[in-house]
Amino acid sequence: MDLGLAGSAALVTGGNRGIGRATATALAREGARVVLLGRDTATLAAAAAEIGAAGHVAADTTDDAAVVAAVDEAARLLGGLDVLVNCAAPRATRAAAPGLAGLDDADFLRNVDTKALGYLRVARAAAPYLRRQGGAIVNISGMNARSTGNIAGSVRNIAVVALSKNLADELGPAGISVSCVHPGLTVTERTDGDPEYAAVASTNALGRPITAAEVADVVTFLASPRGRAANGAVITVDGGRPGPVWA
Repeated sequence: MDLGLAGSAALVTGGNRGIGRATATALAREGARVVLLGRDTATLAAAAAEIGAAGHVAADTTDDAAVVAAVDEAARLLGGLDVLVNCAAPRATRAAAPGLAGLDDADFLRNVDTKALGYLRVARAAAPYLRRQGGAIVNISGMNARSTGNIAGSVRNIAVVALSKNLADELGPAGISVSCVHPGLTVTERTDGDPEYAAVASTNALGRPITAAEVADVVTFLASPRGRAANGAVITVDGGRPGPVWA
């Protein structure tokens, strides 16, 4: 299937590692021109070179001025923007975080500021470019949005669901589709070859770990003209969690 991404301009935040890097790779393979956004210029440069990206820009997504400058520079490098994938966030913790009594206020606020508000900052800066001819925003959330046991993890991810639907309603009339993807435990370059992680990640209904490349394939489809009818959708990419029925 031709996804219609050839020549399109895509910005991927968190594109120097994990699902963000896998998504940037998948978009580039479909012919998109990609710019990576992150904080670490060394790993950004290395990832951009390996992927064949059009460039990279540095910004901490908790800094609005830095985000605006980085998005403007990405749009300059690409000649506009058609696709935004938001993936820059603190790493999810595998172990259950402390409950109410052990809640770390600073950590909670850092998670929300970086992931939820950070996504909004980037989307706000990118929206004027996307409005010119329509496009897509895909926000990477996570299955902690649908489970308890980690207050910061649940709140930051369910916030991404809420902001995605708000943006879908607001930007849809301008031809901009906004969707949200929930990965589960995902094998990335950081966890590849870790048998303990693989065993836990295999407890889905498929009975095997899901890779970052598989998540990236779904994200790439949603970002493409072929997938934009899924405006406002929340898609799980975790191999299927046994038991719950999601209506």
